[in-house]
Amino acid sequence: MRRLFLVLLLVVLFLPALPAQAQAELSLPSVDVSIWPEYDQPAVLVIYHIQLAPETSLPATLLLKIPAEAQINAVAVLDQVNGLLNAPYDRSVDGDLATLTITVNTLQVQVEYYDLLHKTGSSRQVEFEWAGGYAVDSLEVNFLAPVGATDVRLTPSPVSSAPGQDGLMNYRLQATSLPADENYAVVVRYERSSDDLSISSLPVEPATTPGLDTPGRMSLTSVLPWILGGLGILLVAAGIVGYFVWQSGGREVPRRKHRVARENAEQTDLYCHQCGKRAQESDTFCRTCGTRLRTE
Repeated sequence: MRRLFLVLLLVVLFLPALPAQAQAELSLPSVDVSIWPEYDQPAVLVIYHIQLAPETSLPATLLLKIPAEAQINAVAVLDQVNGLLNAPYDRSVDGDLATLTITVNTLQVQVEYYDLLHKTGSSRQVEFEWAGGYAVDSLEVNFLAPVGATDVRLTPSPVSSAPGQDGLMNYRLQATSLPADENYAVVVRYERSSDDLSISSLPVEPATTPGLDTPGRMSLTSVLPWILGGLGILLVAAGIVGYFVWQSGGREVPRRKHRVARENAEQTDLYCHQCGKRAQESDTFCRTCGTRLRTE
C-alpha cells in the first residue's frame, strides 16, 4: 500500500512538467515575423511564419505566447497541396500574455493578430516581443513603415532597409541562435501626421500591362475580316430584298392604273338609246326622257 502511494505521488509531481517537456522538444529552425502598423486597421498587424524542424513528429502541439490584448485574425498551417488551412487552437491568459495551444499537422505554421498601437499626437510607438519557449536558429523581424511615416527609429538597429510590400519601406532585424529561455524585444518609434490606412492610400495599379497576348484582349487586325464579311452579307441580303420589292411594285402599279382607267372608260360609255343623254352607272331610267336604259 505504501509503495502504491509513492508511485501515485511521483505521477502527480511529474504531470505538470510533461507539457513543458513536450514544448522544449520542439525545435524551430526559423521564425519570421512581419509587423505592419496602420496597414488595414488602426492597429499593428503581426504575422508569424514559423518553421518546425524536419524531424518533428506530427501531429505536434505548438505553444505560442502573444500579448493578452491581441485580437487573433488567423491561425493556420500550410499544406503543400491545399495551401493555408485553419488549425485548431486554444487560448489561455496569464497576466499580460496569452498562450495559443496550436495543434499542427504540417511543418509550417502561420499566425496573425492585431496588437495595440500607442499614439500620442503625431508620435507612434510599436512594441513587439518574442517571449521565447523554443530554441530558434534564426529569428527575423520585418517592420513595414506606413505611408507618410517619418523619423523611423528601431531598437535594436535594423540590419537593412529597402522597399517592401506595396513599395513601403521595410526594415529588417535579425537574431540567431536564440535559446529557449531567451526573449527578443523590438521597439519602433516614428512620426506620422495622418491617420489614413496604408492600404487605402496606395495607388491602384494593374497586375500586368495589357498587351496583344493578354487573355481576353482582341486586336482590330484579328476581327476586321469578320466585320467586313458581316457587312458584305448584310449588303447582299438588302439587295435581294430590294430587288423583290422593286419587281413586285413594278408589276402592280401599272396594272392597277390600267384597271382604274378601264373602269372609268366603261363608266363614260353609258348613254340613253332614246335621247342620247349620258347616264350614270347606277341609273336604271334616263334622267332626261325617262326611257328604261339598256344596261347590257
